This record gives sequence, structure tokens and C-alpha cells, in this order.
Amino acid sequence: MALLRPFTQKGEIPVRYFCNERPYTAYIRVSDLGSDWQTVNEIAVRRVYGTCSGFEPDLVIDGGGNIGLFTLFAAATFPSAKILVCEPVPHNLVQIEKHLRRNHVTADVLPVCIGGTQRTIPFYVREANQGSFDSSLPYSSQIDVEVITLASLVRNREANRIFIKLDIEGMEVEALEPFVAGERRPVLVVGEVHSARINVARLRRIFESSGWTVRFEGVGEMTGNFAAWSPAANSSIGESAALAAS
Repeated sequence: MALLRPFTQKGEIPVRYFCNERPYTAYIRVSDLGSDWQTVNEIAVRRVYGTCSGFEPDLVIDGGGNIGLFTLFAAATFPSAKILVCEPVPHNLVQIEKHLRRNHVTADVLPVCIGGTQRTIPFYVREANQGSFDSSLPYSSQIDVEVITLASLVRNREANRIFIKLDIEGMEVEALEPFVAGERRPVLVVGEVHSARINVARLRRIFESSGWTVRFEGVGEMTGNFAAWSPAANSSIGESAALAAS
């Protein structure tokens, strides 16, 4: 902190970087230093969520938006796509809006989480990127959040090709199961799988039973990464889909 203090402005450390030749500024909150730095490292530096050069979506869904850095990445990578961000934690929503304004990015921001059925349930707040619906882990506060389905997010939006990023802290199986079975458009999904020892097999069954292709990488006891795409996306993705390191 002594080394960072000269760079700190109003409790935040500005980080300037380029994404696909587009200049961006992100702000690491000193109060959330560990989690925000992890997010900057994963999204801005390591680019952990892969894309595919042959797949050009017209709708991007950032599920589990955190502080909005994946949305910035999507805006630079797919400049003509509409972007929808879902994030339930209030102080993360403030940071998303700040990053959008500062970097002149347009996106629809919803204070919701993504799941398998529409309802309101308790969400347990921890570090900025660690909140979840699991009450068995220590938490700092509890909020009630609206759960919305992927199908309802895309139902009234004009979209021929959809790119979905999911980092939704254990809700990925619940969210994907009803969506995958009924979706016929070209769709690419990338994300993190939690409770990987159990959920990798469940996700594989969900995708493959509907004819989707799925790949996993960096799978450990707790987490791993995955990329999956619908049969309609095969012609544009094929074998070129990029998976990120865990």
C-alpha cells in the first residue's frame, strides 16, 4: 500500500490499458483491492474469456458483470454488438456505470442475476467478486436479488448471433439447462464452472444432449473454464474457438 499510495486518487487506483487498440481506463478500489486487481489481471491482462475470430455476435450478455471490464472488452472486440450486463451487487453496479461513462461505452445494465427460473432469492455479499447464493460460507451482508433467465433476456431482443459470458458463482448449471435445450440460433457461451468435480459432468450432459459442442480447460476440484457453442454456430466456429487459461 505504501508503494501504491502515490497513485491513489479518491480511494481508487487508475489503470490504463489497451484492448484491441482501444484505450481504456479502469479503477481499482482500494477497499476491494484484492478482488478488483484479480479482475483487472484476468480480463485486461490475461484475457481469460476466449472468443472466436469467425464468430461475430450482434448481442453480448455479460452474466456476472462484476465491475464491467468484460463489457469493455466486448465493446472493443465486437463494436457493432449490443451489450447487456447483469450484476446484482450495488457497489459493483456503481463501478460498472463509472467504467462505461469514463470509456464511452454503451450497454444496458440490469441489477439482476441469471438463473434457471425467475424469482427473488437471498444473495450473500463477500469480496467484490466472491458473492454467491451459498449461505454456508462466511459473508458480510445479505441482499435480496431478482433472478432472471437467459431465455427472458434474449426473448424480445433482435439477435441473430449471441455471445454469452457467465461468471455467476455456481448458478451456471441452473441457468444453462433450460436455455440450451430450447435455443436454435448461433450461440457461443464461455464461462467459469464452479464445484467443478460435480458440475463439469452435468454441463457436459446438458450441452451434448442438445447437440452442442463443449470444451473444458483448467479444471480443478473447485473451478474450471468452459466454452460451448450451438449446432447453428458450427460453421463459424468449428475448431477455432479459443478457451482461456484458468
